[in-house]
Amino acid sequence: MRLSERPTLLIGAALACPAGFDGVPAPGAVLASVEGGRLRILASGEVGEVERHPAARDARRVDLPGHAILPGLVNAHSHLDLTHAGARPFDRAGGFRGWLEMVLHVRVREADAVRASVRDGVARSMLGGVVAVGDIAGVERMEPTEELRSSDLIGDSFHEFFGVGERQATTAARVGATLEAHAGEAAGVRLGLSPHAPYTVGLRLYDHAQREAERRNVPVATHLAEGAEEREFVATGRGLFRELLERLGVWDDTALDDVGGGRSPIAHLESALLRRPMLLAHVNDCPDADIERLALARASVAYCARCSDYFLRHEEFGAHRYLEMLAAGVNVCLGTDSVINLPPEEAERLSTLDDARFLFARDGADPRLLLRMATTHGARALGLEEGLFTLAPGEAAGLVAVDVEGCAGRTAAERVMRSGAPARLLAVGKPGRARFVGMALR
Repeated sequence: MRLSERPTLLIGAALACPAGFDGVPAPGAVLASVEGGRLRILASGEVGEVERHPAARDARRVDLPGHAILPGLVNAHSHLDLTHAGARPFDRAGGFRGWLEMVLHVRVREADAVRASVRDGVARSMLGGVVAVGDIAGVERMEPTEELRSSDLIGDSFHEFFGVGERQATTAARVGATLEAHAGEAAGVRLGLSPHAPYTVGLRLYDHAQREAERRNVPVATHLAEGAEEREFVATGRGLFRELLERLGVWDDTALDDVGGGRSPIAHLESALLRRPMLLAHVNDCPDADIERLALARASVAYCARCSDYFLRHEEFGAHRYLEMLAAGVNVCLGTDSVINLPPEEAERLSTLDDARFLFARDGADPRLLLRMATTHGARALGLEEGLFTLAPGEAAGLVAVDVEGCAGRTAAERVMRSGAPARLLAVGKPGRARFVGMALR
């Protein structure tokens, strides 16, 4: 792989950037190069201005008529190891219990099959313009992390674990051993920790994860406040998840020391949340007091909009409160969750642009806000430099083009949201693997 390539001048119908560019006349241009194995934006803005940059004289020119150019996307919550399962309908009659049983049945566990599923997920992510992920790497195994590190994606690979009651101590020891052997960043991917959820992880284990993360400077992500079944378990110690833990033989009554106090899931984790910022997936169940808790904890929320709709969470809790969270200062970004919950017609790609478009169509949300949620907000949640996900001069994580031909809108971001076309990669910026791809090679 070449560590340097001649500059490329990309000329599109518009520029859509979370840092601005709404005032740039159409068309717009981005001058980029690969230098020392890294993707760099040399200039961006109005075509004539960019063409005056000294490096533009010898640049390869690529015209992208009818396309908007935007930064590479971030998927802050994925399960790439479940890609093999494909899109599957939600059985309302079977509910979440039936869905969990289906996942337990179809999940592959053999190492080569797990690797193949993650590679498929990486490919589908790139088909959707995603260049950075926060991936839940399955239960206490390294194959997903290794595959992510060998891919073109950057981000965090969260080592998932379970343990309630008396099992918390043995799980904590295994987690410590894994961090001792594998913690740190390699090939643009950090190993992180993912205590699964409040119904499968006890409070002592959450606190242990936060202490270890603080000591080793690794990220932590968890599923939180996802559904009514979780609220019932945390508040009462009963319900679907109690039954499931008993059936799996991992329940003991000391787990009741943590649950049954009538608290909400977010209040239940308040002590762990306040220790250091954490990435929280879903957060469908969030009353006013819990929004305040999230803001105080400086937490990030990965809102998987299509996933919440798939599970009909709005019927349990009403509309998701992502806009109120943002207004309170909570960093809300976007995730896809697994391919299982995606509409079949969108499952060939794993793209947070599709979640942004879902929110634009359903809520009429500000297109520029949605673009930030799919780029810079996700970067912040994953501990990545936000500037990598803009079109400003400097190092970049990726470049994407979206066909906006015939799509009206007051801004480039609005045209992108109104388009049904996929986000197609023009360049990937992973250090050591940076290169121009796809339409940028015309």
